[in-house]
Amino acid sequence: MSNNYGLERVLEPKYVLPTSAWKLDNSRNIYPNEMLLSIKRIHLEGTSFKQICTEVNYNEEKIKQTIIDIVIRRGKLHNPVTDTGGLIFGQVEKIGESFESQGGVKAGDEIICNASLASVPIYIEKITAIDYAFNQIEVEGYAVVHDRIPLVKVKPGIPLNLLLFTLDESGTLFSLNKLAEGKVKCLIVGNNMITNLIFGYVLRRKLGPEGEITCLLDRKTGIQITGGGIDRLVSLVFNQIHYLDILKPVECLEKLNAESLFDLSVNCAEIPGAETVNILATRPGGTVLFANLINNLNIALYITESISKTLEVHGAQGYIEGYDDFDVQIVSEIAAYFENASFVKIETDEPEEYINPYNRSLIEKTKTEDFVFNSKAMKNVLDEILKVSRYDCNVIIFGDTGVGKEKVANLIQKNSDRKMQPFVKINCGAISPSLIESEFFGYEKGAFTGANASGKKGYFELANNGVMFLDEIGELPLDMQAKLLRVIQDGEFYRVGGTTPVKTNVRIISATNRDLEKLVEEGKFRRDLYYRLNVVPIRIPRLGDRPEDIPVLVNHFLGKYGEKFGTSRKISESAMDYLKKLPWPGNIRELENSVQRLIISSKGEDITLMDVMRETHGEIFGGPFMGTDEDEETGQEMDREIDLQTAVDEYEKGLIKHACEKYGSTRKAAKAIGISQTQLVRKKKKYGI
Repeated sequence: MSNNYGLERVLEPKYVLPTSAWKLDNSRNIYPNEMLLSIKRIHLEGTSFKQICTEVNYNEEKIKQTIIDIVIRRGKLHNPVTDTGGLIFGQVEKIGESFESQGGVKAGDEIICNASLASVPIYIEKITAIDYAFNQIEVEGYAVVHDRIPLVKVKPGIPLNLLLFTLDESGTLFSLNKLAEGKVKCLIVGNNMITNLIFGYVLRRKLGPEGEITCLLDRKTGIQITGGGIDRLVSLVFNQIHYLDILKPVECLEKLNAESLFDLSVNCAEIPGAETVNILATRPGGTVLFANLINNLNIALYITESISKTLEVHGAQGYIEGYDDFDVQIVSEIAAYFENASFVKIETDEPEEYINPYNRSLIEKTKTEDFVFNSKAMKNVLDEILKVSRYDCNVIIFGDTGVGKEKVANLIQKNSDRKMQPFVKINCGAISPSLIESEFFGYEKGAFTGANASGKKGYFELANNGVMFLDEIGELPLDMQAKLLRVIQDGEFYRVGGTTPVKTNVRIISATNRDLEKLVEEGKFRRDLYYRLNVVPIRIPRLGDRPEDIPVLVNHFLGKYGEKFGTSRKISESAMDYLKKLPWPGNIRELENSVQRLIISSKGEDITLMDVMRETHGEIFGGPFMGTDEDEETGQEMDREIDLQTAVDEYEKGLIKHACEKYGSTRKAAKAIGISQTQLVRKKKKYGI
């Protein structure tokens, strides 16, 4: 077979022009330099996919039939703007004897490669599902791939839909990474938030926190992505977001308030005519990149010339050596943000403020969201967090179980220079001692019985250039402590079964609820490791020591879980005051769980003092004041008519009496109700028990 790929597979009419009218032989029989691929998913070019969907008014069965008809006809759609290009994912079934294997591809490998419904021999037996958000279809069928078509071997653990979507940009992301050098103010114009986010992430990764990135989305974008970690990714990437009609460039410029124009603008909109916005919004001498082939580069050059503006204009690059590794790395870094994300169809006739879920200026967005407090003690902790975040040093967080140590770690990472890099969280107490070394450092293939045939990366490799959070560091075995110390000191480690050192650059944040100094004195924790980790200590006070934080936390949880459960609850003043008096040995976690149960169990719109008493001491709720099913109304009347202190005293007396009778000793009784033995004895004397 010659290198004139496709000509050998052309069916009648063989010499008919244009070539887009040719039909292809899609037989399963392969030539020596071809490969047979069992296909599972196809990514379609965005404009093609949208056209197919809109022509049949998003009727799913008709969409499936249209795509299958294209494959059967082996011809292109009549609209010259639209093609049916994209990517296919599948598993290698058979390789021809003279196929020049790319990257050692063999039968059984899962790969992604270029595809076109119109030019690559594809047979689709059935379309099983449609992924509207990513322009993809899940299929059963096969494809014939020539050895000149670029291939990407799929690595495990990377979401396939996002990987296909990203690789469809071929070398453009790689080009953008180079063009962004030295730029500060950037604009991304598009009609798909996923695309804009990927391009924006590459820019943010290059520019760092000082870069200013504005997102301009066409208001007719149709599908919106939110939820999961998307909101956080959006806040990391973009300073501002606008939903406007990008075919009205003057209006766009007014809304952008672009008094100082952009150093770099990217057009990834699959809308012909959207070029003008980028040309007008870019400063003289700035750079414009067209990310796909839909927009007309020549038109952009004509516009530039007609307004006598000097710009550096770049078109879509196609395939650049090394682009696939770059794209895969980008996907691996952002994948976690897309977990549990949701996609909703928006009404395009609504005003921008309505369709934009990120309608407040993201540059003004607090860097401490979800960190809820009102006390001076926690204000001091927050100041310490924000201060230490700026310095690339190790931090250890001390605090009882449930005080929010992981949230503190999240804040440090989020406000650090490593915020765009991996953030790996490990609970040191939850890993089996026999697996802990391989989990931290990974292993080579064949390192031990049952090992993955291709080996495995450990936490230190996954967290490279990012942050590692070691929760419950006090539970780490001594032998592992020595190995951790060596990694911190040397910046390198060996995989289990490996002989080649692996370099790593990781910032470590650790946390513990144990007294590490005491463990050091007892010989249970290495002193040298303690000093390595304890560069900056942060101590979080118990919730019981900062009762002024309880009201804001309660209201925060009422809002959070009220929305989740589809209900609305308020809490009475007396109930809130009582919650402030409780010791909360389980700290914020205990309070959060209690609020959830109160939302579910309370019968009225307001959570009353009686509701709180039942929730906090359910099994002891049988005393004379406690209220039973028979006297619930009386109990509620008490909540309204008896002053709070009397109610609390009565309840406390009954609680202590019941606990003493049940447990027999003041020590056990005190532990059961969450106070010290001394406090219990004092209160017994007070109430004459």
